[in-house]
Amino acid sequence: MLKSNENKTELIVFAPKNRVKDLSNMNLNLGGIIVGDADCVKNLGIYFEITLTIDKQISAVSKLCFNQIRNIGRIRPFITEEACKTLVCSLLTSRLDYGNALLYGLPATSIQRLQRVQNTAARVITRKRKYDHKTPIFKSLHWLPVTYRCQYKLLVYVFKALHEEAPVYLQELVEIYKPMRALISENSMILTTPRVRTKTYGDRRFDKAAAVLWNDLPSDLRNIHCVNVFKKHLKTHLYRHAFNSSLKNISTSL
Repeated sequence: MLKSNENKTELIVFAPKNRVKDLSNMNLNLGGIIVGDADCVKNLGIYFEITLTIDKQISAVSKLCFNQIRNIGRIRPFITEEACKTLVCSLLTSRLDYGNALLYGLPATSIQRLQRVQNTAARVITRKRKYDHKTPIFKSLHWLPVTYRCQYKLLVYVFKALHEEAPVYLQELVEIYKPMRALISENSMILTTPRVRTKTYGDRRFDKAAAVLWNDLPSDLRNIHCVNVFKKHLKTHLYRHAFNSSLKNISTSL
């Protein structure tokens, strides 16, 4: 008995690139209102494209963040580094982190566009030159690169789902591995990894990404029961992993 609003109702059909043409030009009749399909829709502040590439979302976030960086840059000589860091966290980091769980599994070229935003913001805070190496800057700010921030968000969701602190629809997507017979791994909080048919979309599914990331964590981290303690140790773990590996995305010149 809900009357649809023609101006607020949109239809989108998600499909692989090779099937976009076959599934286009569809429409839906809602009480006499014909709703045609769209290539991109916005829901809860996130742009969803028909092929789930998230390119438009990345472009929108990058454009907005760079505008904010220019504004902060104009007043940077008149404020302290701590004040500048607060502005960046409020106006930029919050936007980079919003919905970033959807970025998991995207090509490195897509993530690199957001990484350039973070690189520029770090340079504005520390007043470093354009071609200065970014790794020492990120270490001084204690920032996680964009890729690891996505992993952090997903793993926090997994933790909450396992401890019944997340919505039921997320709890249903994570399943503790139960061996057929008694094994050492029985109490190691390992998740069952689902099988997927496609690498492009299947590996990005929450249940698959959650299992892969969670099972890669050290056993002592998986067995923490307090969410605040888990967040603290998780960030330390990802921070060490990020800066012990090759940070090509960070060290790349802007």
